Amino acid sequence: MQSFLKLNITEEMKSYILAFFLSLVLTTVPFILAIQKIFSSHINCIIFLLCAISQIVIHFIFFLHLNFSSKERWNLITLLFVIVIIFIVVFGSIWIMHNLNHHMM
Repeated sequence: MQSFLKLNITEEMKSYILAFFLSLVLTTVPFILAIQKIFSSHINCIIFLLCAISQIVIHFIFFLHLNFSSKERWNLITLLFVIVIIFIVVFGSIWIMHNLNHHMM
């Protein structure tokens, strides 16, 4: 009976559970702030951005297992390359649309 009640939770499972609860908190905090309107809209926007950035970091570290070890370095370099490409595409498109809007007026 005792062996049935004893849970065999590995360190990996503990990290997944911790990351899940942190993600849950970082999702509910902005939701509650948006519903209750406790702070001004500028402070809420800053809190939303901080929660979103920290949630991205938590997902990268705990779920995707990205770190600075030599084994995972290529995954991190690939992620950084993808982020640079997305940055170029998004902000290049915004720049082009703004430029077209300026010249069309």
